[in-house]
Amino acid sequence: MPNPVKLEPVHPRSRRSTIHDVAALAGVSHQTVSRVINESTAVAASTRDRVLAAIDELSYVPSSIARGVRLNRTHSLGVVTDNISDFAFGHIIAGAEAEARRRGYFLVIGSVERSADEGSYLRLMLERRVEGFILVRPGAPFLGDQLELVDQAGVPFVLIGTSRVRGVDVVESDNYQGGYQAVRHLLELGHRQIASILGPAGWPPATERFEGGQQALRDFGVSADALLTEEAQDWEIQAGEAAASRLLARESKFTALFAHSDLIALGAIARLRAAGLRVPDDVSVVGFDDLPVAAVFDPPLTTVHQATEEKGAFAAGLLLAHVTGTSALEGQAHVLPCELVRRSSTRPLG
Repeated sequence: MPNPVKLEPVHPRSRRSTIHDVAALAGVSHQTVSRVINESTAVAASTRDRVLAAIDELSYVPSSIARGVRLNRTHSLGVVTDNISDFAFGHIIAGAEAEARRRGYFLVIGSVERSADEGSYLRLMLERRVEGFILVRPGAPFLGDQLELVDQAGVPFVLIGTSRVRGVDVVESDNYQGGYQAVRHLLELGHRQIASILGPAGWPPATERFEGGQQALRDFGVSADALLTEEAQDWEIQAGEAAASRLLARESKFTALFAHSDLIALGAIARLRAAGLRVPDDVSVVGFDDLPVAAVFDPPLTTVHQATEEKGAFAAGLLLAHVTGTSALEGQAHVLPCELVRRSSTRPLG
């Protein structure tokens, strides 16, 4: 049996090095050290080299918070979002983080529940002197005290996926056109008895997807009132299953179903199968989001793709262009296109 490797104990520094320690070792004032850290040109090259050598020897890390207070720059953006474990919200933040990092910024993220006080997160981030906000709360009415709090602090902000607010930049997917494409696809396949499981009430994306579907029906000469609808309580699988159960209990025949999210669609398919209905033989199903699972589900799910990471990156780029003075926020809606992805969960009627 080999002898165990003996690990030598690590003796941490008794305290963290300070700017005064660096100054003493380099033989300069702490003001000179500060000038070197802030890349001032008013320091001789030989002095700069001594200071940098002292910083390296002492493993000194300047306080970004203190430096930010002095310069009024912290190179940080605040993000307040719904549950970060959700695929869409997680990927929006991933896109924003990648774009921010590319430009030398980092994110301070607050993931809140629907019942939480968004204002608390906003105040905390303002205290940490973030230079801008990205607010990703499509299910929350961000129209009152929260926006006023940020606006009065003079910190720029961008909304993602929420209702359009006059004078505020909003980045969103073209949910109206996505809903239109989904229902038009079913109509083109010959379906006229169409059901829809809507996203939860109060969410602008759900309203826009519904309205887009209604317009597709009208364009095909089908009464919009003929659409059979049920509302899901949230965007998850269980909500889709429950809403599909309510649809089936109404005993109104439908040959196609448009679900406002892929997870709702998967829950609905499970309930349809439990009722003895086959997808797509008996009911064609279209989802929305284009989650990775949609492509490998049985059958692979026809869905509407929305570019979630691109949405986050676009919002971060828009905000940083304003923060860095490249361009100004103009209070506009920036709508990113959606695209229908045809797979095997839909088929022609008959």
